[in-house]
Amino acid sequence: MFVAFLKRAPFLRLILSLSVGISIQLYMPFNPLILLTAAGLPGMVLLGFQKLSFRFRYQYDWVRGIALQLLIVCCGSLLVYQSDIRRSSCYFESLARPGDLLLVMVNEPLQQRPRSYKTVVEVRDIIRDRTRIPAKGKLLVYLTKDSAAAGLRDGDRLLIQVQTTPVQHSGNPGAFDYRSYCASQQIYRQAFLRSAGWRLLPGRDENAVIRCISRCREYCLHTLQQYIGGREAGLAAALLIGYRYDLDREMVQEYTNTGIVHIIAISGMHLALIYGGLLWILRWWPKHRFSEGGKGCLIILLLWAFTLLTGGAASVLRATVMFTFITVGKFMLNRYTNIYNTLAASAFLLLCYEPRLLVDVGFQLSYLAVLSIVICYRRTYYLLQSSNRWLDKLWDMTALTLAAQVLTLPVCLYYFHQFPVFFLPANMLTVPLSTIVLYGEILLLILGRIPVLAQGTGWALQMIMQWMNKAVSWIGHLPGALIADISMHPVSMICLYICITGLLIWWLHRWRQGLLVALTGAAFWSIALMSLQINEQYQHKMVVYNIPGHTWVDVIRAHRLTNAGDKEVMSNDSLYNRYLRPAYVLYGMKQRLCTNDVVKPAFAGLQVLSLGQKRLVIIDSILPWVIPQKKFRTDYLLLSHNPRVDIRQLEKMFEVGCYIFDASSRLRNIQQWKSDCYVLTLRFFSVPDQGAYVVNF
Repeated sequence: MFVAFLKRAPFLRLILSLSVGISIQLYMPFNPLILLTAAGLPGMVLLGFQKLSFRFRYQYDWVRGIALQLLIVCCGSLLVYQSDIRRSSCYFESLARPGDLLLVMVNEPLQQRPRSYKTVVEVRDIIRDRTRIPAKGKLLVYLTKDSAAAGLRDGDRLLIQVQTTPVQHSGNPGAFDYRSYCASQQIYRQAFLRSAGWRLLPGRDENAVIRCISRCREYCLHTLQQYIGGREAGLAAALLIGYRYDLDREMVQEYTNTGIVHIIAISGMHLALIYGGLLWILRWWPKHRFSEGGKGCLIILLLWAFTLLTGGAASVLRATVMFTFITVGKFMLNRYTNIYNTLAASAFLLLCYEPRLLVDVGFQLSYLAVLSIVICYRRTYYLLQSSNRWLDKLWDMTALTLAAQVLTLPVCLYYFHQFPVFFLPANMLTVPLSTIVLYGEILLLILGRIPVLAQGTGWALQMIMQWMNKAVSWIGHLPGALIADISMHPVSMICLYICITGLLIWWLHRWRQGLLVALTGAAFWSIALMSLQINEQYQHKMVVYNIPGHTWVDVIRAHRLTNAGDKEVMSNDSLYNRYLRPAYVLYGMKQRLCTNDVVKPAFAGLQVLSLGQKRLVIIDSILPWVIPQKKFRTDYLLLSHNPRVDIRQLEKMFEVGCYIFDASSRLRNIQQWKSDCYVLTLRFFSVPDQGAYVVNF
């Protein structure tokens, strides 16, 4: 049965092999010569197979199958290597020299930060001695807040100075790895530009297609802001075209906590609604010889136009490719294909186009949700049926929501470490309302030139979204609405998937061995959890966190915590949730504890923290000029809050194993301390540059 299923869906085997090859090169990169050699061996086997007799080929066809899978694995790894922009001869970082200028184009709308604007620019040329050298690559740019920077838009051309650094990552335990996220977008460098560090050039660098898309997006945003306004306009823009830059952060958090963030993250659900609307409209298309083909071409054109308008998010690309295959089969070939094969084929094409999509969370959740619905929805729906039309519709929506959670649950727990208890009522309420809002927004755009009708439509949409937001907020604040701080490690996630697979096989195909598979997964999961808890009982480590403008040090012994630093970090919910909470979840610290075993010596500006057999000295202000008869020995010396000290002076007072400079000090001071350490050949660690300092004892 399983072999027959794979024959009906050949792309399933191809996508598995391609994913393995991509994963190998992403996490264990190989030299391209090794990859080419490895690809050549199965290639020679496949060529040699063609020269053999038909009987021999039929008897040993499994050898050909293995060789083909190995070849695809190697091709997946080569795709990752070849697509890496840093390997290109035109990559700007390998071509640029000190004193050069970069001609760049703004690629994303500006995102407002506390003290700067953030955007991504695309490098077009390097300007050197009045000559232009073609270059390419993406650059993360932070601009000082001023009126000139606030007026920048997509497509604007800038001339900037070449002073780039690697993309920063806090390195805090359990924190979101922003550097890896940027790497998946092919962004490896960043630049901080003051007002004098860039200049806006006349004209916009846009081709006809991009110019048309930009104007359409600007019309959508202007119309939504004009007739809806407020924070509902930001929600409307996210629902319609995936424009998330005007979303209210508190509202996004409420949608996340209730498990319905997919409502405001443009996804396959939105495209499915648009596809359904197009089918309903085009059913009035008069039938003639080429009507079906013309109808299919129009649907495909509109779907891809919408995809470009939304910016081509991974989930939208998946849905667009899938609906393209379905449309071609239905309207042009007059046949329906295997849904599993269509799903795998769309993933295969997208990964061939951009292999790094494999590690994109949206890409993973999108395919898992659709696969989960395909596997579980119909069987779940048939568990309970009603003759009442409205009850049947209600159960249909419930079955769809439950089915989508089956395969996405482990990944959501792994990435987000929380489970929204009331996700079902939240989805039941918001999905119908968001559907009405989406179709209403399309109507609003059509009526945008008729102010009277547009104002009425905008007012109605604003009221609906306000009701929806109030309902989501109420559900999110119910007692026990969110189970937070769930620790899900990769091994636990794999074991959970084994359990789910076994139970699905048992439930859907009545295969009793599926229960054995599920029990095996549960047993391995228990062993993994036991090993983790044993490791937590014996853990002993020190963490110096990377918190801009603040100092915080944790000493963890089993589940006991000793800390030192600015008490604001622990008392401020925002700082605690962003910097400390992920680490405590990772290390199994279940409670928000605050203890202090800091020993204060006779003079101010110096603190000592005991680390078992080791010692940490914290200096946060100027020290008295005292040369002791015997140096004070310490394993670590932490400089925080810009103390006016000199490394040479400290060397006369302390015998230090390693100097640590945390993120509470100015970069100018840290640079001077680093230079002194280089001259004196001393060990040091710069937290702002290298991330949080974590050491195990």
